[in-house]
Amino acid sequence: MKRLALITLIMITVSKLSAQLDTNFFPQFTPYAQTPVINYGDEIAGTPWNDPCVLKENGQYIMYTSGVQGGLNHPNDTIGIYRWLSNDGYNWSLNPTTPVLDHLDGTYYGGGVETPSVVFYKGEYHMYNTVYADTNNSFQFKISHATSLDGITWQMDATPVFEPSSNLTWMDLIVAEPGVMVKEDTLYLFYAAAGSLSGFSIGLARSIDGVNFIDTTQTAKLPTDVYQNGNNYQGLSTPSPVMIGDTIYLFTDVAQNVFDTTWKQVALHQFKSYGDINKWHHDTLPIHVRADFSWTDGNFGAEIFAITPLLDGNRLRIWYSGHNISSIDTTVTPFDTTYNAHFIGGIGGELHVDAGFWGIGTSEYVFPNSVGIKDAAYINEKISISYYRNKGVVETKNNLQSTINIYSVSGQLLYRNTFTNTLNFNIDYDGLILINVINDNSVLTQKYISFKM
Repeated sequence: MKRLALITLIMITVSKLSAQLDTNFFPQFTPYAQTPVINYGDEIAGTPWNDPCVLKENGQYIMYTSGVQGGLNHPNDTIGIYRWLSNDGYNWSLNPTTPVLDHLDGTYYGGGVETPSVVFYKGEYHMYNTVYADTNNSFQFKISHATSLDGITWQMDATPVFEPSSNLTWMDLIVAEPGVMVKEDTLYLFYAAAGSLSGFSIGLARSIDGVNFIDTTQTAKLPTDVYQNGNNYQGLSTPSPVMIGDTIYLFTDVAQNVFDTTWKQVALHQFKSYGDINKWHHDTLPIHVRADFSWTDGNFGAEIFAITPLLDGNRLRIWYSGHNISSIDTTVTPFDTTYNAHFIGGIGGELHVDAGFWGIGTSEYVFPNSVGIKDAAYINEKISISYYRNKGVVETKNNLQSTINIYSVSGQLLYRNTFTNTLNFNIDYDGLILINVINDNSVLTQKYISFKM
């Protein structure tokens, strides 16, 4: 005899806006300006700023970046992590003016610490970063972890938390550039990976303590229908996720070998998953390419990279790094190269980037404000879901086409269908499930637990 016990764990009703977010890629990000909001040398002369990660707490924006004091080839050009504050996300100042996390000679991160990704998790801040032991061999990347109670004073773990694996050919050479998020009390760590039998792709591992990771899997790969491999595209790097409704949106940059051998990050792209971490969808167009801005618009020594998202009220905001150190004019013979950089102290001195050719920019997508006060009751209408003995009924009563998705707790899609007003469904499954119903006016998410006896 089968007996089914049902426990409703959570029920969330949200507006038309959230329903739209779960079914579409964001169509257009509008730049705040055609120039960076943080420039090369801002706050500390001669320092290039990279790899933004932005949080918002109590109305204040906090940005962590990579930084090198003294120019691109300063004799002591070890990379560290800096912290910035802003009241609007556009105007930034260092706080403090020294690195909050720096290299330590003789350790596994003696060569530098970069690409910070920070979340608040279980009562403290967690930072994941890229480290290497030797400044002369920075391609020996590893991913490390540090914690802080105030976001300023950090304690680095004694050993890295993630390294290349000889058992996984897609990540047996490099793991780096972490991007972390929290979902249902679990840390999701995305990272750039390179393997001996493949190019660069995005990996994912999960943790419940911030240090020990399981479920290592390859997720997003280069969408070759958008970026043809014949054009020397190499893959994806620098992932950064954001959770919107029940959907994970993953932002990355796209790498290409320019002039055959020079590896550059040339575009920003977005992916999403509806709960199945082994299945990712990609947009059909990039968010930005380096030709979009004068300060990144070069065909040789120019890049746009390290995108990070933040859901901020009625805006999805992104920040990204970029530069245009040099461009090549291929219309003349021999090729003519324009350098947007200069030496201090003559040839052989310190290399610095010219003003306006390196920095951190920002863009945003503003959600349409289509809901007025008089519509609020209609927009917040709940969807009715009944479920018993593996049989269910959904009623919306609004004459709109709706979509139902049912997932296992591991993210496996068990059932999907579209309907209008009423749907009867059956699923042959015992265990925790998540039911998600979406239409143009409402989203209702319910969880149930069932078992056999």
